[in-house]
Amino acid sequence: MYLQDWLTLKVVEVPDKLVKWLKTWDKVVYKKDNEKFIATYIWYYCKPDFSGEFLYKLTGSNLERFLQLDKKAKDIFNSIKDDLKFIFPQLKFLTAKMNFSWDILYIYFYGETRVDFRPWLKDLRDLIWMKFFLYQVGARDRVRLHPESKYWVGDCWHSLCCVNNLCKLDSVETSTINLQNLQTQWVEKQKWLCGKLKCCLKYEEKIYEQELENYPNIWTELEKDWKKYTVIWINTLSKYVFLKDENGYISRMTQDEFKSLKS
Repeated sequence: MYLQDWLTLKVVEVPDKLVKWLKTWDKVVYKKDNEKFIATYIWYYCKPDFSGEFLYKLTGSNLERFLQLDKKAKDIFNSIKDDLKFIFPQLKFLTAKMNFSWDILYIYFYGETRVDFRPWLKDLRDLIWMKFFLYQVGARDRVRLHPESKYWVGDCWHSLCCVNNLCKLDSVETSTINLQNLQTQWVEKQKWLCGKLKCCLKYEEKIYEQELENYPNIWTELEKDWKKYTVIWINTLSKYVFLKDENGYISRMTQDEFKSLKS
C-alpha cells in the first residue's frame, strides 16, 4: 500500500496489511531507519519514492495529538508570516507543519529560483525560536499546500487534480498541447492557478495518441481527383479532418471521407 509523507509529500510504499478499515486521507504512522513519521494513506497505486514500515493509524489521543501539533505549527507560522514576507518579499510563504517529535518546524515556500538563506540565518533564528527547516516546493505543490486549496475548483467544477491526487504529479509538457492539436495561442488558456498546464491534459494524452493513429500527421500532403491537399488540423473528438488545397481553400472531411484520399 502507499502513503504520502506528511512533511515531504513524497510517496512511501509499505508492505500490504489489513487496511479495509483505512480510508484515503487517514493519518497514519510509519517507520523508516528506526524513526517515526506521519503520513496520509493512499488507497490507489502511486509510483513510490522510497519504502517504509506501516505502524498504526492515528486515532483517539494520537489523532488529537496530531491535530494539536498541526494547529501549533499553523499558529507559529501565522505569527511570523508577515516578518518572513518583509525579509523575503520575492518569496511566497505557504504554510508550516511540525515533525512527529514536535521539535522541528517545517516552513514551506515557493520561489522561482533557489534561495541562499545563509546571510539571513541570524535574523531567522531570532524570529523562529525553535529548530526549523525551510522547504521549497514547486508550482503544483504551491497550490496543494495553500490553506484554501480544498475550496478551489477547476473549469470542470470539480476539486483541483493536484489537491485530490496524493501521488507525485507528472509534468504536463507543451507536446501534450501539440498532440491535442490546440492552437499555439490557446496555450495560456490551458494553464491554471499554478501557472502550469492543467493536469487534466495529461489524463487525455493516451486517448489522443490512440485516436491519432487513424490519421496522418499535420502538414501531410494528399491527393484526390488530381488535386493536392495539405492536412492543417485534425479534430479527433468530432472526427473531422481540415484540409487546404493548392488555392488556399480550406475544406472539412469526415474520417470516412478522408480514407478515400491517398498520400
